Amino acid sequence: MKIGILNAGNLGSRLARAWVAAGHELVIAKDGEDRKIAPLLAELGDKARLGTIREAAEFGDAVLFSVYWPRVEAIVAEVGGALDGKVVIETMNPLGVTADFVHFHDLEFMRDSSTAEDLQRRLPKARIVKAFNLMAAPALEAAAWSASPLQPNIFYVTDDDAAGEVTRGLIGDAGFKPVNAGPLNGARQLEQVGVLLHHIAGHEYGGDADLIRLALTVVEASPGPIVRERVA
Repeated sequence: MKIGILNAGNLGSRLARAWVAAGHELVIAKDGEDRKIAPLLAELGDKARLGTIREAAEFGDAVLFSVYWPRVEAIVAEVGGALDGKVVIETMNPLGVTADFVHFHDLEFMRDSSTAEDLQRRLPKARIVKAFNLMAAPALEAAAWSASPLQPNIFYVTDDDAAGEVTRGLIGDAGFKPVNAGPLNGARQLEQVGVLLHHIAGHEYGGDADLIRLALTVVEASPGPIVRERVA
């Protein structure tokens, strides 16, 4: 498959490596200085090449929209109609930033919307899927979980079943198990789970720095639930 990477930051670069290893062709863009992804491009070889944001959007049959939330408006303006009809996998969380560059969850925004719904409004002809928002980039490599008894799930939501199937395949190619979490407005719950993980990192572990150790998975009881007779 042809995949455009809109912003090969920490997360996008991890997925780029996995998808090239799975045989996909990539055009990779950086929202910033291209020189920062020169080592990544050298590592990926002839299966990936550098492009502008617009070129990556035009190239991909599927596009990873892994953009810093405050930059969304500028990136959407740059891609224009290049994402019309395409599967667009967005990975964002609604993080605001203060004048001192301190990040925070925009809880006011989160009450009534999600980054996925916002992006769908901005790109009404794109086929938006939300995925990959609940793990920090250093954990978003299958090798990070090689000694773990459970592998993390990647939850996704979308209103487009066919786009969801494409995303399932790409999640599997990245080395994880996809879990369909329903329609696109379920992105609100996925983003709220991101807040929960920050609380867990801060209270159960050593602080937000330990967020990179955490992921979620659905566990099925085996052989099954223990049912006991209820006393009336």
